[in-house]
Amino acid sequence: MVMKGVGGRKLAATVMLVRNGIIDGQPDLEVYVQERVSSMPHFPRATVFPGGGVDPRDFPDYHHMRIWKGPSAEEWAKRLNTSAEIAHALIFAAIRELFEEAGTLLAEHCETGELVKNASQYHDYRPLLESHEMSLTEMLIRENLVVRSDLIVPFARWASPEGTAARFDTFTFVAVEPEGQTPDGKTMEASSTGYFPPSLLLDGWRAGLLRLVISTWASLYELTQYHSTAELLQAIVDCDMSPVVDDAVDNPRYREFYEADRIERF
Repeated sequence: MVMKGVGGRKLAATVMLVRNGIIDGQPDLEVYVQERVSSMPHFPRATVFPGGGVDPRDFPDYHHMRIWKGPSAEEWAKRLNTSAEIAHALIFAAIRELFEEAGTLLAEHCETGELVKNASQYHDYRPLLESHEMSLTEMLIRENLVVRSDLIVPFARWASPEGTAARFDTFTFVAVEPEGQTPDGKTMEASSTGYFPPSLLLDGWRAGLLRLVISTWASLYELTQYHSTAELLQAIVDCDMSPVVDDAVDNPRYREFYEADRIERF
């Protein structure tokens, strides 16, 4: 089982959960973020999207065809430029982490084919998933559910710069908040959570009120170009998932991140 990304980095998946909102009386896009607690070993106090590392339980086993609906792992492999095995693990990691950290479940009921609208009935599984006492596969089989791989869309791929302590190859996905579900932020990894316009988060960073890593900053910067979930999804249909291997310091689009004169005020 190959679990490494580019340059031997650890594979990871993160999800930008978005919804349509009204900002200053005008329709606009909102994205769900979390501020990590100060005790986290990686990126303490940083504002991030729900996500985490891929682990062995995310890779396919003989049950996987029973609990998967939507584009196949083989189709995902072509979109993500990976093997089918890794593509499966990335999709499962993204859906699992979103459920663990935000309580949002991208799945449907096997018997009726209806999307899960009340995910709270499954929230008792969240600590079991976080502690690795149970896999997402086991939960889905027990509750007669299947993941919906068509409910997430690839957005970007960032690899940690060489020499950094936390070396991840992170695949970022977009998911629209499912009808009837609202993220609750009940995770020990976050001190605060919520939906915000991407532009407001960037303003908070400029004022020194938020801590962002380049991959999050860049994703928020890109999101400011869109004002609805439909507009965003249309724009990223054929998103380039080639990895950004360096820290993007030479990319003029992200110059502000490296050159801004800011002081953290928390």
